[in-house]
Amino acid sequence: MIDLVFRGWFQCRLATDPDPYDEPRGVSGYVHAYAGEPDLDRVLRMQAPPFVRAYGPPVGVRVHQVWRDGQQQDEHPLQGASVELVEEPKFEGRNGVIADDGFEPIWPFALRVTQGPFALARRVVPADPDHPFEGLFAGGVERAPAEIREATGIGDLAAVWAERVSRLQQDVETAAEPEHTAIRERLEFLEASLAAPGGGASRFFGARLRYSYELASTPVVQDPEGWLPSSIDSASPWPVDFWMGGWDADVLCGFCWGQLRLPATTDAADERSGAPLRVTDRRP
Repeated sequence: MIDLVFRGWFQCRLATDPDPYDEPRGVSGYVHAYAGEPDLDRVLRMQAPPFVRAYGPPVGVRVHQVWRDGQQQDEHPLQGASVELVEEPKFEGRNGVIADDGFEPIWPFALRVTQGPFALARRVVPADPDHPFEGLFAGGVERAPAEIREATGIGDLAAVWAERVSRLQQDVETAAEPEHTAIRERLEFLEASLAAPGGGASRFFGARLRYSYELASTPVVQDPEGWLPSSIDSASPWPVDFWMGGWDADVLCGFCWGQLRLPATTDAADERSGAPLRVTDRRP
């Protein structure tokens, strides 16, 4: 059994209620594409977004720990590997048509792990491709300020925003258009939130959504150096459990923490035979 524990910041530039889910610029919700910025596209990006706002955290989800049969593997070659969702996944709530707030499924869900010559990819396979969301819904909004503080190192997002305001106020003095207008729009949002009771949109930072999926497509594994044991079971589903939270509504980024489990053929055989399974209290 191999467990790949991953963590890092993701970006998702999406319109918010009461705007339509596919509103490209933002009108009535708190999210807007500012002057000169590309349209909001709803895509959940874990690596190298084509556009970022200044002074946000670096976007990038990577393997943080590697465990084998319950033992942490120090200096494993997959530590630091890139973890990403491909095929342009989105939070599919669609203003409550598919899911209410806090229950939005992520679709499509195709996970890829890469590091040098190594590559691993597998995706969720829905029972009904025409209605793929069954079994993919989040568990609802969960308050987890202590866990998010430990994961991100940020105990007070409002303080981070106050520092950004100071830096943006300096930038706006010399910025040319359309950046000048974009910075002014961004400052208006930040200053209004900081002045609002409860910190305005910064209050979302302490919440998270939990997900638990199974990857069941034919896996694609390129492992020329033999970093994974040959006993990895490619026939059984691979569980992936993760949470997404720590939402920074200014830079439209959040934090992800999770685990991809790669069972061995012996684990799958034990499960089918009814042998007792190992129980671990490690969870994202």
